Amino acid sequence: MCPPISSRRSTRTWCGFRYDTHVDDIFAAAPDHGAPLLAALFPRSFLDPNRSLSDMDERMVAGPWPHPTRDSNTARRGMGLIWRKAWGETPMYDAPLTVAEAEARIRRYWLPYHDALRQLLDGAFAQYRRVWHINCHSMTDAGHAMSSDGPGTSRADICIGDMLGTSAGPEFTALLREILEGEGFSVAMNRPFKGAELTEAYANPAIGRHSVQFEINRRLYMDEETRDRSADYPAFKAAMTRMVGCVADYVKAEVS
Repeated sequence: MCPPISSRRSTRTWCGFRYDTHVDDIFAAAPDHGAPLLAALFPRSFLDPNRSLSDMDERMVAGPWPHPTRDSNTARRGMGLIWRKAWGETPMYDAPLTVAEAEARIRRYWLPYHDALRQLLDGAFAQYRRVWHINCHSMTDAGHAMSSDGPGTSRADICIGDMLGTSAGPEFTALLREILEGEGFSVAMNRPFKGAELTEAYANPAIGRHSVQFEINRRLYMDEETRDRSADYPAFKAAMTRMVGCVADYVKAEVS
């Protein structure tokens, strides 16, 4: 569901299309295994919590952007903090946002999401001196005009991103890979997604803070055109629930 936005500026169809459909439900059993589940109730195209505040594409706003920005690959591709492109070269908006509108999105969506995540991770770390974070997403079946891997590039069933080995210990990523391959899935490491803000900002494996970006190929569970769940959805969700259970067992053994 899209947040309230001006129909003059945005195509609601595109806003709804650019989000990680059904992923919150796929992992709905996580709390049953003792893992908090934090779900964003807004599409990433509207405001992307997996971007740094400095990943703002200044072309998105009318007038000077009064906050620091950086040279951002994602912003250049139209997928910065607030997405400029809906798909390919199709613009998300027919006019720039005002600075006040963009700042309001940050204040109402980005900051509360990150505050909630930080509290969950810091609370677990304070209690156990270790924390494991799986940042869950979905990806298209193949690369496209806006992706780093290019149009038509085939993708694995699951991509695990650990910032090229810097955001999580190798034992944890090896565990995830072993579980997934045991379920019959193909797994790629850091291709095409190595991780972004939600992985990088909260990870420090040297002190026991592990974070990975977890990308699910949508062909495993949904029709990419209609966004409807496919006949394979129940079996895939069951496999992810089993994975969560295995990870929970690992974590319990590590902190006991």
